[in-house]
Amino acid sequence: MKKTLVALAALAATASFAQSFVTLSGRASMDVSTYEATGSTIGATNDYRSRVRVADTSSRITFAAQEDLGAGSRAGVYCETGINIDNAKATGQADNANANTSEWCSREGRLYYGNNTAEIRLGRQNVWWTQGALNQVGSRHMGSDSITNLQNGGVGVYGVRLENMVMVNFNSGLGAFAGSQVYAGRMGTTTGEGAAANTNTNGQYAGGKLMYTAGQIVGMVDYQTSHNSATATGVSSFDRSATKLGLGYKYAGAASSSIVSAQVWNKKRTDLSGVATLKLSGGGAQTAVLSTDTANTGSGKDSGYAFNVEHDLGANRMLVAQYGKANNLKNASGAEQDGTGATAYTIGFRQALSKRTHVYAAYHTIKNDANINYNMSGGNYASAAAVGNGAQVKIMALGMQHDF
Repeated sequence: MKKTLVALAALAATASFAQSFVTLSGRASMDVSTYEATGSTIGATNDYRSRVRVADTSSRITFAAQEDLGAGSRAGVYCETGINIDNAKATGQADNANANTSEWCSREGRLYYGNNTAEIRLGRQNVWWTQGALNQVGSRHMGSDSITNLQNGGVGVYGVRLENMVMVNFNSGLGAFAGSQVYAGRMGTTTGEGAAANTNTNGQYAGGKLMYTAGQIVGMVDYQTSHNSATATGVSSFDRSATKLGLGYKYAGAASSSIVSAQVWNKKRTDLSGVATLKLSGGGAQTAVLSTDTANTGSGKDSGYAFNVEHDLGANRMLVAQYGKANNLKNASGAEQDGTGATAYTIGFRQALSKRTHVYAAYHTIKNDANINYNMSGGNYASAAAVGNGAQVKIMALGMQHDF
């Protein structure tokens, strides 16, 4: 529940008045969990034995201000800053840098103008990561989920939360298509807005998400593309495209929180430096390892599918279950790379204590094939920045979330 700190601003030049408000809100999300990644096919020295940790699962503080401009229009600012309650630092569980907790508006920030139909938004904003009602296990219920980690692995995407963005976001006035968005922006790296003098600045990205909710049906089409002007070998020399499709059914009625859904995704990466060998690094939420050489090079494709169930048990209880499958990667010519797939499961139970507080128990696992190493790295939740090829990642968690 948001706490209103300041209200009432008068416009003396007109007979009417506009209302302004400033709010401070957020979420504390923590768990006590075990993490392990064992069974690596490249040797036991690459295994991570089970350890018990106190983990932050995307806690944040949000500052927002909005002014009613009259005639149904409004303007405002939204600044969501990630915090790590577990360690009071800007690092994740593996003590690696977490860009989403490093600065003000590190999770999301925007200046906006619009009405109930649409808003024009400028800033750093969530895009590919979000899946709406099709999958709220990680975002609302358990702090993390297997499906999202598989979707963002493989050959990766340019980004799930992007900088320097212009977005048009469609609101409730658009009816069944509320939550849809289109966006474009300039890369904030040395190939885009921050490029050196006399250097090509064509690094750019664009995308859109079409959401559809009508009665018991939920649908999604999500697309992102990016072009990088660099030609040197390295992580910043890729053109990318990614597509994600989802369909869900609220089987207990349109107003129910019970839903069963399915998603499929396809992603492509083109190495502009012309490197033929497909190799991927595992040091983040967006990539996985295909070789003991962790250079992130080569053109490739990945795909997968997943199923999600969120079942309302009544009495403020919910049961969730997920299954995800990442198919074998393909190289630039379309040939499958053996042993580069993975399967993942999540099962969990949630008990609400109030409208703002709930506790949960969850089990997450990712079983990698021999030549790949997907990880539960979303939100810097993993205790290892990269695990060995073929490892099985297991997390058991008892957690709590409090919204304020």
